[in-house]
Amino acid sequence: MILGILFYLNGFSQQLTRIDSLSQRPKLEYRLTVKNTFIPVSLITYGVVGLNNPKLKRWNTGIRSEVLEHINTKYRADDYFQYVPGLAVYILDDAGLKAKHSFWDRTAILSGSFVLQLAVVRVLKHTTGVMRPDSSSTTSFPSGHTAMAFTGAEFLWQEYKDHTVWIGVAGYAIAGTIGFARVINNKHWITDVFAGAGIGILSTKISYYTYERFKLKQRSRGQMHAVIVPYFNGNGMVGLAAGIQF
Repeated sequence: MILGILFYLNGFSQQLTRIDSLSQRPKLEYRLTVKNTFIPVSLITYGVVGLNNPKLKRWNTGIRSEVLEHINTKYRADDYFQYVPGLAVYILDDAGLKAKHSFWDRTAILSGSFVLQLAVVRVLKHTTGVMRPDSSSTTSFPSGHTAMAFTGAEFLWQEYKDHTVWIGVAGYAIAGTIGFARVINNKHWITDVFAGAGIGILSTKISYYTYERFKLKQRSRGQMHAVIVPYFNGNGMVGLAAGIQF
C-alpha cells in the first residue's frame, strides 16, 4: 500500500516536472502565419496571375507606355542601391545602434535569405521565359533587383523594429524605389516587380523562422561551430561556402 502511494506520488511529480519544463521553454518570436505572410504571398500571387491574365497584361503594357512617354531618364543606380537596405544593418550597428542579433547570427540569417530568394528567382526566370519590356531577354519574371532590395528591407525591419519603425520604413522606401526604377529603365513589367518584392520579403521571414528553430535545436543538443566564407573558382563564379559542425 505504502509502495503504491510512493510510486503514484513519484509519477505525479515527474508529470508536474514535464509540465513545468514545457512552460519554461523560450517563446518563439518568429512565426509564419497567415497574418504576417499575407502581404508577400499576395504580391507573389499577383505576379504569377499576371503571367497569363489578359487584363493584367494590358495594365503592364499601359504602365510601360506611360513611363516611356513621360519619363525619359534612365537610372543605373539600382544596380548598386539594391544592396543598401541589407548593408544598412551593419552600418548602423557599427555606428553604435545595435542590431537585434549578433554579427554572425544576422549574417547567417541574411545569407539564408539571399540564397533562398536567389534560388527562387533563378528558377522562375528560366522556367517562365517572360520577355523583358525592352526585348533584351526572356528573363523578366520576377525582378531580381527588387527581390534583393526587399530581402534587405525586411532584414533591416526585423533587426531594428524594436528601436524605431522609421528605420524599417526607410528601408522599404528604398526597396520600393528600386522596383520603380526597374520599370522606369524598361527592364521589368510591374507584375515582375510585385512578385520580386514578395519573394524578397517572404525569403527573409522564412530565414528568420528557420534560424530561430535551428538555434533552439542546437541549444538542446549542445554546442555547434559554424563558418561562412566566400569562394572564387577562377572561372568568374563567386559565392558563399558554409560548414557546420555539431
